[in-house]
Amino acid sequence: MKKSLLILNSLMFVFSILGCSKSNEKISEKQNSSTGMISINVGGLVNSNKSESTSQSISWTDVPSLKEAFVDSGYFDRFGIACELNEIGNKTTAKGLAYQANSTTPGNECKPQFIFWYPKPAIGGSYTDSTGKTITVPTNLNFAAKMDPYLKAVSAAGLQMRGHVLVWHSQTPEWFFTKNYEDEVIVDANGVPTNLADKATMLARQEWYIKSVLEHVAEWEEANGYAGKSTEKESGKKHLIYAWDVVNEAAADDATKTNYLRGDTPNTKNKAPNAPNGNGSRWYQIFGDDTFITNAFRLANAYAPSDVLLAYNDYNCYLEWTEGYKTSAICSIVKSIQNAPAKKINGKLIKPRIDIIGMQSHVGETYPTLSGVETAIKTLLNLGLDIHITEFDMATKKKTEQPLFKQYFKLFMKYSKNKGTTIKGHGITGVTVWGINDENSWIGQGGQQFPLLFTKKGSKYMTKDCFYDLINLTK
Repeated sequence: MKKSLLILNSLMFVFSILGCSKSNEKISEKQNSSTGMISINVGGLVNSNKSESTSQSISWTDVPSLKEAFVDSGYFDRFGIACELNEIGNKTTAKGLAYQANSTTPGNECKPQFIFWYPKPAIGGSYTDSTGKTITVPTNLNFAAKMDPYLKAVSAAGLQMRGHVLVWHSQTPEWFFTKNYEDEVIVDANGVPTNLADKATMLARQEWYIKSVLEHVAEWEEANGYAGKSTEKESGKKHLIYAWDVVNEAAADDATKTNYLRGDTPNTKNKAPNAPNGNGSRWYQIFGDDTFITNAFRLANAYAPSDVLLAYNDYNCYLEWTEGYKTSAICSIVKSIQNAPAKKINGKLIKPRIDIIGMQSHVGETYPTLSGVETAIKTLLNLGLDIHITEFDMATKKKTEQPLFKQYFKLFMKYSKNKGTTIKGHGITGVTVWGINDENSWIGQGGQQFPLLFTKKGSKYMTKDCFYDLINLTK
Protein backbone atom coordinates (compact mmCIF):
# COMPACT_ATOMS: atom_id res chain seq x y z
CA MET A 1 0.00 0.00 0.00
CA LYS A 2 1.65 2.77 -0.14
CA LYS A 3 2.41 5.17 -0.21
CA SER A 4 2.02 8.39 1.65
CA LEU A 5 5.44 9.23 3.10
CA LEU A 6 5.62 9.50 6.82
CA ILE A 7 5.01 13.02 7.98
CA LEU A 8 6.47 15.75 10.10
CA ASN A 9 9.55 17.48 8.77
CA SER A 10 11.16 17.40 12.20
CA LEU A 11 11.03 13.60 12.39
CA MET A 12 13.94 11.87 10.66
CA PHE A 13 13.50 8.19 10.08
CA VAL A 14 16.78 6.43 10.47
CA PHE A 15 17.09 2.75 9.93
CA SER A 16 18.64 -0.02 12.00
CA ILE A 17 18.84 -3.71 11.25
CA LEU A 18 21.73 -6.10 11.55
CA GLY A 19 23.81 -6.80 8.51
CA CYS A 20 24.84 -10.21 7.43
CA SER A 21 27.66 -11.71 5.46
CA LYS A 22 28.21 -15.07 3.91
CA SER A 23 26.29 -18.32 3.59
CA ASN A 24 26.52 -21.59 1.62
CA GLU A 25 28.02 -23.48 4.55
CA LYS A 26 26.66 -26.40 6.49
CA ILE A 27 23.82 -25.31 8.73
CA SER A 28 22.73 -26.82 12.03
CA GLU A 29 19.93 -25.72 14.32
CA LYS A 30 19.89 -26.15 18.07
CA GLN A 31 17.89 -24.87 20.96
CA ASN A 32 19.65 -23.59 24.07
CA SER A 33 18.29 -25.66 26.96
CA SER A 34 18.47 -22.81 29.45
CA THR A 35 17.15 -19.92 27.35
CA GLY A 36 15.06 -21.78 24.77
CA MET A 37 16.64 -19.56 22.07
CA ILE A 38 17.34 -20.86 18.62
CA SER A 39 20.95 -20.65 17.47
CA ILE A 40 21.96 -21.14 13.87
CA ASN A 41 25.45 -22.58 13.55
CA VAL A 42 27.10 -21.86 10.23
CA GLY A 43 30.60 -23.19 9.84
CA GLY A 44 31.16 -22.83 13.58
CA LEU A 45 29.75 -19.26 13.84
CA VAL A 46 26.59 -18.79 15.87
CA ASN A 47 23.80 -16.30 15.23
CA SER A 48 21.61 -16.35 18.33
CA ASN A 49 19.54 -13.74 20.13
CA LYS A 50 22.71 -11.74 20.85
CA SER A 51 24.21 -11.12 17.44
CA GLU A 52 27.87 -11.76 16.86
CA SER A 53 30.17 -9.38 15.06
CA THR A 54 30.77 -12.31 12.68
CA SER A 55 27.06 -12.89 12.04
CA GLN A 56 26.09 -15.04 9.08
CA SER A 57 23.50 -14.64 6.36
CA ILE A 58 21.52 -17.78 5.54
CA SER A 59 18.87 -18.52 2.92
CA TRP A 60 15.37 -17.84 4.25
CA THR A 61 14.30 -21.41 3.52
CA ASP A 62 17.17 -22.95 5.55
CA VAL A 63 16.23 -21.38 8.89
CA PRO A 64 13.26 -21.58 11.28
CA SER A 65 10.00 -20.13 9.99
CA LEU A 66 8.38 -16.90 11.17
CA LYS A 67 5.03 -18.51 10.42
CA GLU A 68 5.85 -21.30 12.85
CA ALA A 69 7.15 -18.83 15.42
CA PHE A 70 4.09 -16.57 15.45
CA VAL A 71 1.18 -18.54 13.98
CA ASP A 72 1.84 -22.16 14.90
CA SER A 73 2.76 -21.07 18.42
CA GLY A 74 -0.65 -19.43 18.68
CA TYR A 75 0.12 -15.71 18.92
CA PHE A 76 -1.46 -14.55 15.66
CA ASP A 77 -3.86 -15.99 13.14
CA ARG A 78 -1.64 -14.76 10.33
CA PHE A 79 1.89 -13.65 9.76
CA GLY A 80 2.25 -11.86 6.44
CA ILE A 81 4.92 -10.57 4.10
CA ALA A 82 3.77 -8.11 1.43
CA CYS A 83 5.02 -8.59 -2.10
CA GLU A 84 4.54 -7.58 -5.72
CA LEU A 85 3.41 -9.75 -8.63
CA ASN A 86 6.91 -10.08 -10.03
CA GLU A 87 8.02 -11.51 -6.67
CA ILE A 88 5.26 -13.99 -5.90
CA GLY A 89 5.09 -14.88 -9.59
CA ASN A 90 8.57 -16.37 -9.22
CA LYS A 91 8.13 -19.99 -8.05
CA THR A 92 11.27 -19.99 -5.93
CA THR A 93 10.32 -16.75 -4.20
CA ALA A 94 6.75 -17.99 -3.73
CA LYS A 95 8.08 -21.12 -2.04
CA GLY A 96 10.07 -18.99 0.39
CA LEU A 97 7.09 -16.76 1.11
CA ALA A 98 4.90 -19.77 1.85
CA TYR A 99 7.58 -21.15 4.18
CA GLN A 100 7.95 -17.93 6.17
CA ALA A 101 4.33 -16.64 6.08
CA ASN A 102 0.73 -17.71 5.64
CA SER A 103 -0.49 -14.36 4.31
CA THR A 104 0.58 -11.68 1.85
CA THR A 105 -0.63 -8.27 0.74
CA PRO A 106 -0.21 -6.88 -2.77
CA GLY A 107 1.77 -3.68 -2.85
CA ASN A 108 -0.24 -2.38 -5.82
CA GLU A 109 -2.18 -5.03 -7.71
CA CYS A 110 -5.56 -4.52 -5.99
CA LYS A 111 -5.53 -0.72 -5.98
CA PRO A 112 -7.97 1.10 -8.32
CA GLN A 113 -5.17 2.37 -10.57
CA PHE A 114 -3.99 -1.19 -11.17
CA ILE A 115 -7.48 -2.65 -11.59
CA PHE A 116 -8.34 -0.03 -14.22
CA TRP A 117 -4.79 -0.32 -15.59
CA TYR A 118 -3.89 1.55 -18.80
CA PRO A 119 -5.13 3.09 -21.03
CA LYS A 120 -8.35 4.56 -19.68
CA PRO A 121 -11.19 2.18 -20.58
CA ALA A 122 -13.96 3.17 -22.93
CA ILE A 123 -16.90 4.84 -21.22
CA GLY A 124 -20.04 3.30 -22.59
CA GLY A 125 -21.49 0.97 -20.02
CA SER A 126 -24.57 1.63 -17.92
CA TYR A 127 -25.20 0.96 -14.24
CA THR A 128 -28.26 1.56 -12.05
CA ASP A 129 -27.41 1.78 -8.35
CA SER A 130 -29.47 0.85 -5.31
CA THR A 131 -31.18 4.27 -5.24
CA GLY A 132 -32.36 3.86 -8.84
CA LYS A 133 -29.85 6.32 -10.30
CA THR A 134 -28.47 5.28 -13.68
CA ILE A 135 -24.99 6.38 -14.68
CA THR A 136 -22.50 5.69 -17.45
CA VAL A 137 -19.50 3.60 -16.41
CA PRO A 138 -16.36 2.17 -18.01
CA THR A 139 -17.10 -0.79 -20.23
CA ASN A 140 -14.66 -3.00 -18.34
CA LEU A 141 -12.27 -3.35 -15.46
CA ASN A 142 -8.94 -4.82 -16.52
CA PHE A 143 -8.66 -7.56 -13.90
CA ALA A 144 -6.56 -9.65 -16.27
CA ALA A 145 -3.68 -7.16 -16.27
CA LYS A 146 -2.50 -7.40 -12.67
CA MET A 147 -5.12 -8.55 -10.17
CA ASP A 148 -5.99 -11.98 -11.56
CA PRO A 149 -2.34 -13.01 -12.09
CA TYR A 150 -1.67 -12.00 -8.48
CA LEU A 151 -4.62 -14.06 -7.21
CA LYS A 152 -3.38 -17.03 -9.24
CA ALA A 153 0.16 -16.73 -7.88
CA VAL A 154 -1.03 -16.44 -4.26
CA SER A 155 -3.24 -19.47 -4.70
CA ALA A 156 -0.43 -21.47 -6.30
CA ALA A 157 1.81 -20.64 -3.35
CA GLY A 158 -0.80 -21.90 -0.88
CA LEU A 159 -1.15 -18.50 0.81
CA GLN A 160 -4.10 -16.29 1.66
CA MET A 161 -4.08 -12.52 1.21
CA ARG A 162 -5.41 -9.19 2.37
CA GLY A 163 -7.15 -7.15 -0.34
CA HIS A 164 -5.61 -3.66 -0.50
CA VAL A 165 -7.53 -1.38 -1.22
CA LEU A 166 -11.09 -0.52 -2.40
CA VAL A 167 -11.38 3.23 -1.64
CA TRP A 168 -8.32 5.48 -1.47
CA HIS A 169 -7.67 9.12 -2.32
CA SER A 170 -4.38 8.12 -3.97
CA GLN A 171 -3.71 5.77 -6.89
CA THR A 172 -7.22 6.27 -8.20
CA PRO A 173 -7.36 7.83 -11.68
CA GLU A 174 -8.38 11.50 -11.77
CA TRP A 175 -10.95 10.80 -14.48
CA PHE A 176 -12.89 8.59 -12.06
CA PHE A 177 -13.88 11.74 -10.12
CA THR A 178 -14.81 14.12 -12.95
CA LYS A 179 -18.31 14.84 -14.29
CA ASN A 180 -17.87 13.28 -17.70
CA TYR A 181 -14.75 11.21 -17.02
CA GLU A 182 -12.50 14.03 -18.24
CA ASP A 183 -8.83 13.18 -17.92
CA GLU A 184 -7.97 16.22 -15.79
CA VAL A 185 -9.55 18.05 -12.86
CA ILE A 186 -9.99 21.75 -13.71
CA VAL A 187 -9.51 24.27 -10.91
CA ASP A 188 -10.45 27.94 -10.57
CA ALA A 189 -8.18 30.83 -9.57
CA ASN A 190 -8.38 29.73 -5.94
CA GLY A 191 -7.44 26.15 -6.76
CA VAL A 192 -10.97 24.84 -6.17
CA PRO A 193 -12.00 22.02 -8.55
CA THR A 194 -14.80 22.95 -10.95
CA ASN A 195 -15.54 19.74 -12.86
CA LEU A 196 -15.85 17.09 -10.16
CA ALA A 197 -18.87 14.76 -10.29
CA ASP A 198 -21.73 15.37 -7.85
CA LYS A 199 -22.36 13.29 -4.73
CA ALA A 200 -25.15 11.14 -6.17
CA THR A 201 -23.06 10.26 -9.20
CA MET A 202 -20.05 9.35 -7.07
CA LEU A 203 -22.15 7.20 -4.74
CA ALA A 204 -23.33 5.29 -7.80
CA ARG A 205 -19.78 5.00 -9.17
CA GLN A 206 -18.58 3.79 -5.78
CA GLU A 207 -21.28 1.12 -5.69
CA TRP A 208 -20.48 0.03 -9.25
CA TYR A 209 -16.77 -0.23 -8.51
CA ILE A 210 -16.98 -2.04 -5.15
CA LYS A 211 -19.69 -4.40 -6.43
CA SER A 212 -17.68 -5.15 -9.58
CA VAL A 213 -14.45 -5.89 -7.69
CA LEU A 214 -15.99 -8.00 -4.92
CA GLU A 215 -18.22 -9.98 -7.27
CA HIS A 216 -15.27 -10.64 -9.57
CA VAL A 217 -13.24 -11.96 -6.64
CA ALA A 218 -16.14 -14.18 -5.58
CA GLU A 219 -16.45 -15.58 -9.11
CA TRP A 220 -12.69 -16.13 -9.32
CA GLU A 221 -12.67 -17.92 -5.97
CA GLU A 222 -15.56 -20.20 -6.90
CA ALA A 223 -13.91 -21.05 -10.21
CA ASN A 224 -10.70 -21.95 -8.38
CA GLY A 225 -12.09 -24.07 -5.57
CA TYR A 226 -12.62 -21.48 -2.82
CA ALA A 227 -15.76 -20.48 -0.97
CA GLY A 228 -16.60 -17.62 -3.34
CA LYS A 229 -19.79 -15.83 -2.41
CA SER A 230 -20.56 -18.22 0.43
CA THR A 231 -18.90 -18.76 3.76
CA GLU A 232 -16.53 -21.68 4.27
CA LYS A 233 -17.16 -24.53 1.84
CA GLU A 234 -17.82 -28.06 3.04
CA SER A 235 -14.34 -28.92 1.80
CA GLY A 236 -12.93 -26.41 4.30
CA LYS A 237 -11.19 -24.32 1.65
CA LYS A 238 -11.94 -20.74 2.70
CA HIS A 239 -11.54 -17.52 0.81
CA LEU A 240 -8.29 -16.59 -0.89
CA ILE A 241 -8.88 -12.98 0.21
CA TYR A 242 -9.70 -13.18 3.93
CA ALA A 243 -9.75 -9.39 4.58
CA TRP A 244 -10.18 -6.14 2.65
CA ASP A 245 -8.88 -2.67 3.41
CA VAL A 246 -12.15 -1.00 2.49
CA VAL A 247 -10.97 2.60 3.03
CA ASN A 248 -7.35 3.70 3.29
CA GLU A 249 -5.82 6.81 4.89
CA ALA A 250 -8.86 9.07 5.16
CA ALA A 251 -7.65 10.76 8.37
CA ALA A 252 -5.64 13.98 8.07
CA ASP A 253 -2.16 14.20 9.52
CA ASP A 254 -2.97 17.67 10.88
CA ALA A 255 -6.32 16.61 12.29
CA THR A 256 -8.06 18.63 14.96
CA LYS A 257 -10.75 17.31 17.26
CA THR A 258 -13.45 18.66 14.93
CA ASN A 259 -11.83 18.81 11.48
CA TYR A 260 -10.15 15.48 11.05
CA LEU A 261 -10.76 14.17 7.54
CA ARG A 262 -8.15 14.39 4.80
CA GLY A 263 -9.26 17.34 2.70
CA ASP A 264 -10.82 19.30 5.56
CA THR A 265 -7.68 20.58 7.28
CA PRO A 266 -5.27 23.43 6.44
CA ASN A 267 -2.61 21.17 4.95
CA THR A 268 -5.02 19.12 2.83
CA LYS A 269 -7.87 21.40 1.76
CA ASN A 270 -8.43 21.70 -2.01
CA LYS A 271 -5.10 20.04 -2.76
CA ALA A 272 -4.67 17.41 -5.43
CA PRO A 273 -4.03 14.00 -3.84
CA ASN A 274 -1.47 12.87 -6.41
CA ALA A 275 0.47 16.13 -6.77
CA PRO A 276 3.71 16.69 -4.81
CA ASN A 277 2.79 17.60 -1.22
CA GLY A 278 -0.84 17.44 -2.26
CA ASN A 279 -2.23 15.37 0.60
CA GLY A 280 -5.78 16.15 -0.48
CA SER A 281 -8.70 13.86 -1.28
CA ARG A 282 -11.02 13.99 -4.27
CA TRP A 283 -13.45 11.92 -2.23
CA TYR A 284 -13.66 14.62 0.44
CA GLN A 285 -13.72 17.43 -2.13
CA ILE A 286 -16.91 15.90 -3.55
CA PHE A 287 -18.66 14.85 -0.33
CA GLY A 288 -17.42 17.32 2.29
CA ASP A 289 -18.00 14.74 5.03
CA ASP A 290 -17.47 11.05 5.81
CA THR A 291 -20.45 9.80 3.76
CA PHE A 292 -18.16 8.17 1.22
CA ILE A 293 -16.45 6.24 4.04
CA THR A 294 -19.57 4.90 5.75
CA ASN A 295 -21.11 4.09 2.38
CA ALA A 296 -18.03 2.13 1.33
CA PHE A 297 -18.33 -0.09 4.42
CA ARG A 298 -22.05 -0.51 3.78
CA LEU A 299 -21.36 -1.59 0.20
CA ALA A 300 -18.53 -3.90 1.26
CA ASN A 301 -20.87 -5.52 3.77
CA ALA A 302 -23.45 -5.99 1.03
CA TYR A 303 -21.13 -7.54 -1.56
CA ALA A 304 -18.38 -9.29 0.44
CA PRO A 305 -18.98 -12.67 2.13
CA SER A 306 -19.90 -12.31 5.80
CA ASP A 307 -16.73 -14.12 6.93
CA VAL A 308 -14.37 -11.80 5.04
CA LEU A 309 -12.99 -9.17 7.41
CA LEU A 310 -13.51 -5.49 6.57
CA ALA A 311 -10.82 -3.03 7.68
CA TYR A 312 -10.12 0.67 7.94
CA ASN A 313 -6.37 1.14 7.34
CA ASP A 314 -4.15 4.15 8.14
CA TYR A 315 -0.60 5.23 8.98
CA ASN A 316 0.70 7.21 11.99
CA CYS A 317 -2.15 5.82 14.09
CA TYR A 318 -0.12 6.81 17.17
CA LEU A 319 0.03 10.54 16.30
CA GLU A 320 -1.85 12.41 19.01
CA TRP A 321 -0.65 15.87 19.91
CA THR A 322 -1.39 19.54 19.30
CA GLU A 323 0.00 19.43 15.74
CA GLY A 324 -2.25 16.58 14.70
CA TYR A 325 -4.76 14.45 16.57
CA LYS A 326 -4.66 11.50 14.22
CA THR A 327 -5.50 8.80 16.75
CA SER A 328 -8.63 10.76 17.64
CA ALA A 329 -9.38 11.23 13.94
CA ILE A 330 -9.22 7.49 13.31
CA CYS A 331 -11.47 6.89 16.31
CA SER A 332 -14.00 9.39 14.91
CA ILE A 333 -13.96 7.66 11.52
CA VAL A 334 -14.44 4.22 13.07
CA LYS A 335 -17.28 5.43 15.30
CA SER A 336 -19.01 6.97 12.27
CA ILE A 337 -18.84 3.62 10.50
CA GLN A 338 -20.12 1.77 13.56
CA ASN A 339 -23.01 4.18 14.12
CA ALA A 340 -24.11 4.79 10.53
CA PRO A 341 -27.64 3.64 9.72
CA ALA A 342 -28.72 0.79 7.51
CA LYS A 343 -29.74 1.64 3.96
CA LYS A 344 -31.11 -0.40 1.10
CA ILE A 345 -28.50 -2.07 -1.07
CA ASN A 346 -29.87 -4.43 -3.70
CA GLY A 347 -33.24 -4.26 -1.99
CA LYS A 348 -31.93 -5.26 1.46
CA LEU A 349 -31.33 -3.05 4.48
CA ILE A 350 -27.58 -3.13 5.07
CA LYS A 351 -25.56 -1.49 7.84
CA PRO A 352 -21.89 -0.63 7.42
CA ARG A 353 -19.68 -3.37 8.84
CA ILE A 354 -16.14 -2.89 10.17
CA ASP A 355 -14.20 -5.73 11.80
CA ILE A 356 -10.58 -4.59 11.81
CA ILE A 357 -8.47 -1.48 12.31
CA GLY A 358 -5.32 -1.65 10.24
CA MET A 359 -2.28 -0.01 11.86
CA GLN A 360 0.30 0.39 9.11
CA SER A 361 3.20 0.90 11.54
CA HIS A 362 5.98 2.42 9.42
CA VAL A 363 8.28 3.31 12.30
CA GLY A 364 11.74 4.75 12.88
CA GLU A 365 14.44 4.57 15.51
CA THR A 366 13.46 7.74 17.35
CA TYR A 367 9.81 8.17 16.39
CA PRO A 368 7.32 7.03 17.42
CA THR A 369 8.03 5.77 20.91
CA LEU A 370 7.01 2.28 21.98
CA SER A 371 4.87 3.78 24.71
CA GLY A 372 3.14 6.00 22.15
CA VAL A 373 2.34 3.01 19.95
CA GLU A 374 1.09 1.04 22.95
CA THR A 375 -1.22 3.91 23.93
CA ALA A 376 -2.62 3.94 20.40
CA ILE A 377 -3.14 0.17 20.41
CA LYS A 378 -5.09 0.38 23.66
CA THR A 379 -7.13 3.34 22.42
CA LEU A 380 -8.09 1.58 19.19
CA LEU A 381 -8.88 -1.73 20.89
CA ASN A 382 -11.28 0.18 23.13
CA LEU A 383 -13.42 0.73 20.02
CA GLY A 384 -14.36 -2.96 20.20
CA LEU A 385 -12.45 -4.12 17.12
CA ASP A 386 -9.43 -6.31 16.49
CA ILE A 387 -6.21 -4.88 15.03
CA HIS A 388 -4.07 -5.95 12.09
CA ILE A 389 -0.52 -4.60 11.97
CA THR A 390 -0.68 -4.20 8.21
CA GLU A 391 2.55 -2.66 6.91
CA PHE A 392 5.37 -2.96 9.42
CA ASP A 393 8.87 -1.75 8.54
CA MET A 394 11.52 0.32 10.29
CA ALA A 395 13.43 3.25 8.83
CA THR A 396 17.09 2.93 9.81
CA LYS A 397 20.47 3.46 8.22
CA LYS A 398 22.21 1.03 10.56
CA LYS A 399 23.23 -2.48 9.59
CA THR A 400 24.05 -3.56 13.15
CA GLU A 401 21.84 -4.95 15.90
CA GLN A 402 18.58 -3.01 16.29
CA PRO A 403 16.73 -4.08 19.44
CA LEU A 404 13.71 -1.93 18.52
CA PHE A 405 12.66 -4.41 15.84
CA LYS A 406 12.36 -7.05 18.53
CA GLN A 407 10.74 -4.63 20.98
CA TYR A 408 7.96 -3.80 18.55
CA PHE A 409 7.14 -7.46 18.07
CA LYS A 410 7.16 -8.00 21.82
CA LEU A 411 4.59 -5.21 22.01
CA PHE A 412 2.45 -6.82 19.32
CA MET A 413 2.66 -10.16 21.16
CA LYS A 414 1.66 -8.44 24.41
CA TYR A 415 -1.67 -7.51 22.82
CA SER A 416 -2.14 -10.77 20.92
CA LYS A 417 -5.82 -11.64 20.93
CA ASN A 418 -4.95 -15.32 21.32
CA LYS A 419 -2.29 -15.23 24.02
CA GLY A 420 -1.92 -11.68 25.30
CA THR A 421 -3.74 -8.82 26.97
CA THR A 422 -7.12 -8.15 25.39
CA ILE A 423 -9.32 -5.09 25.73
CA LYS A 424 -13.07 -5.65 25.50
CA GLY A 425 -12.20 -9.11 24.21
CA HIS A 426 -10.17 -7.75 21.29
CA GLY A 427 -6.51 -7.78 20.35
CA ILE A 428 -3.99 -8.04 17.53
CA THR A 429 -4.75 -10.99 15.26
CA GLY A 430 -2.23 -10.53 12.46
CA VAL A 431 1.07 -8.86 11.57
CA THR A 432 2.32 -8.14 8.04
CA VAL A 433 5.84 -6.95 7.24
CA TRP A 434 5.78 -4.50 4.31
CA GLY A 435 8.10 -6.19 1.86
CA ILE A 436 10.55 -9.06 1.57
CA ASN A 437 13.99 -7.50 1.29
CA ASP A 438 15.73 -4.20 1.95
CA GLU A 439 16.70 -3.64 -1.66
CA ASN A 440 13.08 -3.60 -2.82
CA SER A 441 11.61 -1.66 0.08
CA TRP A 442 9.66 1.52 -0.67
CA ILE A 443 11.80 3.27 1.97
CA GLY A 444 15.10 1.60 1.06
CA GLN A 445 16.38 4.84 -0.50
CA GLY A 446 18.58 3.06 -2.98
CA GLY A 447 20.47 1.06 -0.37
CA GLN A 448 20.71 3.83 2.22
CA GLN A 449 18.11 2.32 4.59
CA PHE A 450 17.55 -1.25 5.77
CA PRO A 451 13.91 -1.64 6.78
CA LEU A 452 13.16 -5.38 6.55
CA LEU A 453 14.06 -8.88 7.71
CA PHE A 454 15.89 -10.14 4.64
CA THR A 455 18.43 -8.97 2.10
CA LYS A 456 18.81 -10.22 -1.44
CA LYS A 457 22.06 -11.70 -2.72
CA GLY A 458 21.83 -12.78 -6.33
CA SER A 459 18.55 -14.68 -6.59
CA LYS A 460 18.45 -15.65 -2.91
CA TYR A 461 16.78 -13.99 0.06
CA MET A 462 19.11 -14.07 3.06
CA THR A 463 18.48 -13.63 6.77
CA LYS A 464 19.57 -10.67 8.86
CA ASP A 465 20.26 -10.60 12.59
CA CYS A 466 16.88 -9.02 13.32
CA PHE A 467 15.26 -12.12 11.84
CA TYR A 468 16.76 -14.24 14.62
CA ASP A 469 15.66 -11.71 17.21
CA LEU A 470 12.07 -12.36 16.16
CA ILE A 471 12.44 -16.12 15.89
CA ASN A 472 13.75 -16.22 19.45
CA LEU A 473 10.87 -14.21 20.90
CA THR A 474 8.63 -17.27 21.07
CA LYS A 475 11.32 -19.75 22.20
